[in-house]
Amino acid sequence: MKMKHVIRGLCLAAAMVGGQEALAQTEIKFGIGIPEGDFPEYNALVRFKEYVEFKSGGDLTVRLFPNNQLGGEREMLEQVQQGSLELTFPADGAMAGYYPPMQVWSIPYLFESAPVAWRVLNSEFADNMRDDILEETGMRALAFSQNGFRSFTNNVRPIINPEDMAGLKIRTMESPVFMELVNSLGATATPISGAEVLMSLRQGVVDGQENPPAVVYGGGLGEVQRYYTLNEHVFGLHVIIANEEWFSSLEPGHQRIIMDAAQLMAWTENLQKTEGDWRFSEQLEEELGMEIHVSTPDEKAAFRELTQGPVTEFIRTNVGDEVVDALLAEVEAAEAALYE
Repeated sequence: MKMKHVIRGLCLAAAMVGGQEALAQTEIKFGIGIPEGDFPEYNALVRFKEYVEFKSGGDLTVRLFPNNQLGGEREMLEQVQQGSLELTFPADGAMAGYYPPMQVWSIPYLFESAPVAWRVLNSEFADNMRDDILEETGMRALAFSQNGFRSFTNNVRPIINPEDMAGLKIRTMESPVFMELVNSLGATATPISGAEVLMSLRQGVVDGQENPPAVVYGGGLGEVQRYYTLNEHVFGLHVIIANEEWFSSLEPGHQRIIMDAAQLMAWTENLQKTEGDWRFSEQLEEELGMEIHVSTPDEKAAFRELTQGPVTEFIRTNVGDEVVDALLAEVEAAEAALYE
């Protein structure tokens, strides 16, 4: 009889421990637009998952929802804000709908190179903006990362000079800044959500769009576009966004794991997006037959002359001189630190 009591006690204790472990384990839902595969965004997302689960000893698990399973970027941002989704990874254009100062990063030809941009993404300016995002939206921006230099694709003709943009219907993100940029080149900007871009191109609703090579390849856009001009008009950002109530509910050690994982995720995308400029361009050309033109410095200067002034002034009217001037000063400082 005593042995039976001992066994029952051990079983009860094991059940209680098992129950406590189940309660301690927290599932984190992370939604993004890019499909599953060997793409910078998805690889970065996997690094986040692996780091969090390893460092937490399995107390935290990350469930991935790629390929717009939970909706487009704006829908996933809304879910994070409302608390039904813990994490998402929107581009700056979608984020600007919730936080207008995000538009400042879209100044045409702002960064001379990716390394300059990386310094600015981890600068005091960026830290202040992340704090302001929390204050203004109630969502926590864990990190900024490189979505890549955005360039134009289309199905009508090669784009060599700004004049070649005339009359084209170009899909843009749902951002007034990108619409202003495209319109300033004589094309017609058509805002369409990321989840609907491929279908819109396939059906001829628009002639083209603008995205980095990794997105053009990974999103299947190269299958329905013929011409690609790497004019690199805007350096696009991603933001790792968390629901603040969920993040604040985590114990401090788990919060640090999440923050560290976000930095690892950002640097993974930074490096792979830069490599992807040539890697995915080659695949688009060799596998899909896209005609690719790499803009020369003189050709870029012609685009810059038409777009930088008016778009920067447009951004100033929306976010104020202080934000624009602070970012321009940070870029200047980053260039000096790298090149002088």
